[in-house]
Amino acid sequence: MTTTARKTATKAKTKAGPAKSSPLIVGLDLGTNTTCIQVADQQSGKILNTEIIPSIVGYTTEGILPGIIPGDSKVLFGQMAIKYKLHLNLVQPLKEGVVSDMDATRDFLIHLKEIANIPQGQETRAVIGMPANADAASRENVRLAVTGIFDKVILIPEPFLAALGSREEKSLLKDSYVDPVCNSIFVDIGAGSTDVCLIQGYYPSGDDQISFSIAGDAVDNAIQEEILAKYPDCQISISKCREIKEKHSFVQGAKSSILAPVMIGGKIKKLEVAEPVGTACDTLLNKVYEAVRQLIVRADPDSIPDLLKNIIVTGGGSNIKGFDKALQSLLTEEGFEGCSVLSIGEEYKSHVASGAMKAASQAKERQWQNLLS
Repeated sequence: MTTTARKTATKAKTKAGPAKSSPLIVGLDLGTNTTCIQVADQQSGKILNTEIIPSIVGYTTEGILPGIIPGDSKVLFGQMAIKYKLHLNLVQPLKEGVVSDMDATRDFLIHLKEIANIPQGQETRAVIGMPANADAASRENVRLAVTGIFDKVILIPEPFLAALGSREEKSLLKDSYVDPVCNSIFVDIGAGSTDVCLIQGYYPSGDDQISFSIAGDAVDNAIQEEILAKYPDCQISISKCREIKEKHSFVQGAKSSILAPVMIGGKIKKLEVAEPVGTACDTLLNKVYEAVRQLIVRADPDSIPDLLKNIIVTGGGSNIKGFDKALQSLLTEEGFEGCSVLSIGEEYKSHVASGAMKAASQAKERQWQNLLS
């Protein structure tokens, strides 16, 4: 990454202007692969904007000719960065849901504020989801990253925000409905980590959650390893494996054949990849099953009947076909009768941001942390 490009982007500041009487609330789900930002008026609660963008920053490389990059920009974000990746140094600002590159994270946050149409000078308060197991250093890095971009902040465990955002969700409203904030297990399968969290009306502690690194990125790597072992001459990138996973993922032998176009010797050939995809996804499923089982056993015995009705899978992994039913089947076979597992699916990002909005509306003034520029 060029020093000039980083400095140009990082020095971008939001100019001061007349502040409005009612602050804006920002719900922010910072993800390794995808980020969701939602903006609302604090007084009315009206949602003003929602944006979902790939969490990627691209800095122009040396020697790029004029007219290659739109507007000859020194930095691009999200889909535009991916589109022009051949001419950029791509940086992931976040890994496993926490800051991995401070300059890129600040550039990315400034861009988010711009695309969310937050007026200059408007007082802005952000509720940000954090991994349930984030340590003090990770939390402090997030606070440093948003300083000077937002005015006040609250950091809340992501699974709790997902539970808040899932309240009264139509897909969850059943005859046996149990408020997910009161009694639930949330399985958040992200890119860098999977968090399995017991939620029973309070912010989850370390004893209430199990985190592990077998998640979306690990599944991509496993698929790549399996394909290269089966077809040593093929040229397949991690991004191509992720594309295959997102299109064809499944568990427990639900598919017998997947033909994917893969580059071999400069030519596109269709290869059979069902076994690599299924094996990688089943490894994730079994790891999640073990974690859910452990948290059920830890819960208060009297809470378990309702808890079993409220196992919710979120994150990108919730899009793996058949994952929820397979997890439910494994738990039932283990003897956890009456359990119900539901995947949130495509709307998983907006649930955390929506939960952040609800948390903001309930927050006391003393709970907001002031950020000094």
